[in-house]
Amino acid sequence: MKVRIASPAALCLLLAGITLNPAPAALAQQDAGQVHGPSKYLRIGNVELKPEQSGAYTKIEREEVEALRAANSPNHYLTLSSITGGSHVLYMHGFESFADMQKDHAAAMAMTKLQDTLRADNAEEGPMIAAVHNSIYSYEKDLSLGAAIDLSKMRFMRIILFHVRSGHRQEWEHVVKLLVKEYQSSIPEARWAMFEKMYGQGSDNTYILATPMESLATVDAMHDDNKFSESVGPDQLDLLRKSMDATIESSESDLFAFSSGMSYVPDSWLTASPDFWGKK
Repeated sequence: MKVRIASPAALCLLLAGITLNPAPAALAQQDAGQVHGPSKYLRIGNVELKPEQSGAYTKIEREEVEALRAANSPNHYLTLSSITGGSHVLYMHGFESFADMQKDHAAAMAMTKLQDTLRADNAEEGPMIAAVHNSIYSYEKDLSLGAAIDLSKMRFMRIILFHVRSGHRQEWEHVVKLLVKEYQSSIPEARWAMFEKMYGQGSDNTYILATPMESLATVDAMHDDNKFSESVGPDQLDLLRKSMDATIESSESDLFAFSSGMSYVPDSWLTASPDFWGKK
């Protein structure tokens, strides 16, 4: 992923557009047709593939999903494949407490036949993988803006990763809260969700802004919409930009596509959208 310093990422957040949506809800509890806000916690597995390995890796992952579904495993998750940046595969699972996460893990580990299959698949995938990073994020309600969504209808996601300067956490949260307030008054239909990294590399200064989208046409709307900058005016906009520059050390922005074959989603998703989630 290409790293960009301060200003461009700040502008991405400032001019995010009016069609943003919250980040993923807890997949284990969310059925198609229901709307949910973000989970309290979000576990993300980030797999970086070696060049030209995505096809073989996807095939094995699809077989794993079939094994999970046959065993009726409780651990649903959503999988995203990178459109930009390096060859990354993200696995997302929302949960409401660490006790729940432990309970689901214990239930899955008790399925010994399934675990044998997964271990064999993981060994086969090993030579295809360059690196694996696991992390847990907490949902930051005060830094977010938006209503609940039906995640099963989404097909893409934009993720902006922020690294906040050491010692500037309070200033960062202050400027984001100012943005929330400005959007509430100028564009009340605006939507976004912010998560702070609790565990994993960079857990002392890392945040993500995740935007599920039904279509990549949403990206056009983000870049074409000038309502926010026109509403706040040039002086306030310049002040917000400078405040973001002062608090952000670096940032990354990338697009991902939902992978139907590599996602282990509830059966209701397959029934509601067989043309996408039901594809083999």
